[in-house]
Amino acid sequence: MTARPTAGRLLALSLLAVLAACEPAPEAGRFTGYVEAELVYVAAPVSGWMVTAPLREGDSVVREQVLFELDKDRQHAEVTEAKDRLRQAEAQVRDLSTGARAEEILALEAQLEEAEANLQLAKLEQTRWMELVARGTAPKARGDQVTSEYEAALARVRTIQADIRVANLAARDGAREAAAAERDAAAAALAQAEWWLAQRSVLSRVDATVEEVFHRAGEYVREGDPVLALLPDDASKVRFFVPQAALAGIAMDMTVEVLADGQAAPLTATITHIAREAEFTPPVIYSAESRDKLVFLVEAHLAGPALRPGLPVDVRLP
Repeated sequence: MTARPTAGRLLALSLLAVLAACEPAPEAGRFTGYVEAELVYVAAPVSGWMVTAPLREGDSVVREQVLFELDKDRQHAEVTEAKDRLRQAEAQVRDLSTGARAEEILALEAQLEEAEANLQLAKLEQTRWMELVARGTAPKARGDQVTSEYEAALARVRTIQADIRVANLAARDGAREAAAAERDAAAAALAQAEWWLAQRSVLSRVDATVEEVFHRAGEYVREGDPVLALLPDDASKVRFFVPQAALAGIAMDMTVEVLADGQAAPLTATITHIAREAEFTPPVIYSAESRDKLVFLVEAHLAGPALRPGLPVDVRLP
């Protein structure tokens, strides 16, 4: 059985009909939408213990601000080792580029003086004995002996002179090139160690607001695990839906006004996307006028302060 409407129910239905009839028609060029933003998830580039995490939900951050830090003991040790290896390689390059030490040169010069003195004595002996051999008062064998001693002394002088010249030269080209390559490799290893050290301090790449914190100081974070979710200041956009009849008045790069609760004045936004295909009106914005109608999704990038994602707004065309 169907219950007959009572007098009170009839009165309520009558009032609803009157209110619906009195409801103003939708303003032309004004559409319903909502705010959406793509969050930036900041992850740990490497694994480690989190030692510093100063931010909380709602905090504002600026570009290059430290968001969190991981332990750095191992990385500091690796940087120190890389610096020592670079200093060693640079010293090797200098050593091969400057020749022998001054003390070694002085020692060779002292040997040269001694050899020159022996050469002078050998020359005198050769002259004296060769005169005796020429007169026939000394055997020819004695002349051959002193001549040999003189030539040996002369060869000794020339050998030491050559040693001094070599000692004043740098190392061979191949040895110097190998040392230079070793130095460059040590410099690259230092740069890499310093880069890994820098990765332990994670900086913000954008001006934003902290939306959510997933890890706290004292926790172990694995590589790639999100630590923070940031809402960039310029990441807010408005998604609204335009009926086919009004689509002709929408164009890319058009500036529209956005009206939101809590905003004293309208905000501006620039249209960045117009859907190619129509869709049914999303249930979240169903109304008596838009139900079961096909609409086109339009997105507009907000200028100015970011609005909270999910906030319902009205969009007004110029």
